[in-house]
Amino acid sequence: MRRKYLVGPIVCTFACWTFGNGILPTLPIYAAERGASRTASGVFLAFVFLCLALGTAGTGVLPKDFRNRKWLIAGSGVLIAGLMWLLSRTTTLVAFAVVLGFSWFLAGVVFSQAATLTGLSAGESDRGAAFGILGVTNGTGSLVGGIGIGLLGDRFGFGGVCAGSAALSALVVLGGILCVESPATVVTEAPQVTAAGTGTRRSPIGVSLLLLLVSQFLLAVNNATGSLGRSLAMGVGGFSKSAISLTASIMGFVALSVPFALGWLSDRIGRKGIMVSLYLATTASIVLLAFSRVTWHYYVFAGLFAALSIVFSVGPAYVMDIVPRENVARGVSLYQTMFWAGSILGMAAGGLAFETLGLAPPLLISGALPVAGVVLLLFIRDRRRQLR
Repeated sequence: MRRKYLVGPIVCTFACWTFGNGILPTLPIYAAERGASRTASGVFLAFVFLCLALGTAGTGVLPKDFRNRKWLIAGSGVLIAGLMWLLSRTTTLVAFAVVLGFSWFLAGVVFSQAATLTGLSAGESDRGAAFGILGVTNGTGSLVGGIGIGLLGDRFGFGGVCAGSAALSALVVLGGILCVESPATVVTEAPQVTAAGTGTRRSPIGVSLLLLLVSQFLLAVNNATGSLGRSLAMGVGGFSKSAISLTASIMGFVALSVPFALGWLSDRIGRKGIMVSLYLATTASIVLLAFSRVTWHYYVFAGLFAALSIVFSVGPAYVMDIVPRENVARGVSLYQTMFWAGSILGMAAGGLAFETLGLAPPLLISGALPVAGVVLLLFIRDRRRQLR
């Protein structure tokens, strides 16, 4: 894959991950300043993630031959800049939620279009590495945003946070301009003859994609529950804030270093085996979390739990393996949407389950979800093998 196809997607996704992950930890605080209770803060977070999911899914309805994705990304960056300026002037919770929700909707558009452009321009032999490089922007953006946006908030208040986010949106515009639309290529496949000897057999690709989407949804529910459970368990255990923060740093470091290696490896040994292994690693991390008692237990959990970097590297490349080229945009956007949708459900259901059942039972139930996802993955038929 030529480098020019990756520069634009890397720049715009890095910008979105940076201001998104930078502001996320403080959102409940800013919501409380506008009159939100704890319950309302939870609903508020679910709403903004819903907007992110809708933005990611919405672009899946674009025509298959849509050729202006780079300008859609650039235009989204311009709108995000204006919304960040408007966000700094909100005084009510409703206005805060609406403006922020719209900006996260546009961030979802950027994520899906950047991934689509990467998928369309990558060849079969290097798409894992391409998505792996794109996945590194998540970890990088988390580290930069967590430090930079936090410092802006401490020094200049909420206005500084919004100003920094608006400045980062300029990178979204730049990334959109730098994106290169790959030449349209239509893959023509020979018709498959039915047992009767005539007609074209219905392709099982749709079923394969559905199985992958459901497995992704289950993994995302597990992700949200595990993240919430980690904070609650360490809080109940009396661990210091620095110890809790260090688990996040470990996850960020793994998310920074692992995606490219996973993507590169998947190009050589296949993606399904890697995905199954990472699903099982996630289950192991949740089981460990349920029985963790000392600090190093949580550090090991953090390292294993970072296997969820699969969402941003091997996963999208696997979508490319099981859908026709003309359905790539829809497949990738739906795959990313399932992560946000599962996260919403995990946040809502996890909080209720932890309050009523305690910590260990919900975690163990959550740990079974990736195993169910593995079962679904085993039934997926790789399209490349079907065409041989």
